[in-house]
Amino acid sequence: MKFISAFIIFFFFFCVFAQERPQFVPFKFEGKLGILNVSGTELVSPDTFINGPGNYDVVGDFRSYIVAKNKGEDEVIDAYSGKEQFSGYLDRACGHLRIKNDSYYHFELNGNSVLLRPGNSPIRLATHYKKIESNLDAWDNESVNGKQYLWALKTDETYDVLAPDNHFIPVNSLPRFESFDLIYRINENAPMTQIGFVLGSKSAIQRTFGQKYGIPESNLAVEIYNADFNKLGTVPYKRDAIAQLLNQEIELRGSIMPPPSMSNQLITPQNKAIVLNDEFSLIPAKDDQTQLVLVNAQQGNIPVLGNDHFDYRYISTPKSLKALLQIRHAETGTFFYFDFNGLYFPKGIPLIPKNYRKWE
Repeated sequence: MKFISAFIIFFFFFCVFAQERPQFVPFKFEGKLGILNVSGTELVSPDTFINGPGNYDVVGDFRSYIVAKNKGEDEVIDAYSGKEQFSGYLDRACGHLRIKNDSYYHFELNGNSVLLRPGNSPIRLATHYKKIESNLDAWDNESVNGKQYLWALKTDETYDVLAPDNHFIPVNSLPRFESFDLIYRINENAPMTQIGFVLGSKSAIQRTFGQKYGIPESNLAVEIYNADFNKLGTVPYKRDAIAQLLNQEIELRGSIMPPPSMSNQLITPQNKAIVLNDEFSLIPAKDDQTQLVLVNAQQGNIPVLGNDHFDYRYISTPKSLKALLQIRHAETGTFFYFDFNGLYFPKGIPLIPKNYRKWE
């Protein structure tokens, strides 16, 4: 009787744990998107998207997927149930918006702008925006007094500044402006601190949509605002002129070097083995040192995928910068995930249906 009770408890916890892990994962076969159940069956066949772009985005740590449908709409699919959560038109220029510890996405739905935090009710914005600027690769100090702002492009090519802390309502009393930059104070023994904003015309601040760095200075006038969006004055768009107005040493974001990208790193061969864990490694191929082979080190370096040519990339998640691999077959473009630690999906299994593994 005790054995039966213990087995029931074990089975209950096993089922609960299984449900807490994503049950579906995307893959691509010859450029066409499919979605696989971790049990090995397909939820969505690649033929479903034969006429569509086959684009998709992973939300959070594999909690859901945003999939481009054939008719142009984008569908949010829950990675645990496989069911549709939302459908609209994703602002792909914006992509993932990081607001504190949450992820939001900008959609158009029935002619309106909507911000979606997957798993929550969509937030309808008061204005229809063409695009919202991405903040995924922003510096960690791109907030003022702990507040973040979103820069939303309107249909007349001017911007609104949205305040997430105030239900995404635009900052009021700002003039009409077409371009912007951020101002940082240079600290002697600490990271730079954002202290204000530069607002102006496209001619004065010559940046393209989404551009953060490499913006040339100009002699044209811009308006300078402090962290509370109070106007401080009008000067040419030059660092020295702005520093003189503020009476302190400053730097413009447009002049800063881009931050290093640490997420989703491409793995390049360096004529040496890359140990993934105590079981799996990437080792140089015997006949071509520029190619890496995924092997099982515990089984005498047996190739997991055969000896075809593959490219490898670490996929980063909130839990780890090197959470799992995305593997691309060099000849066909087919790619899939491989979770070498079993963090999200079954450990050590190529997450693509067996009938699509043309290299085997």
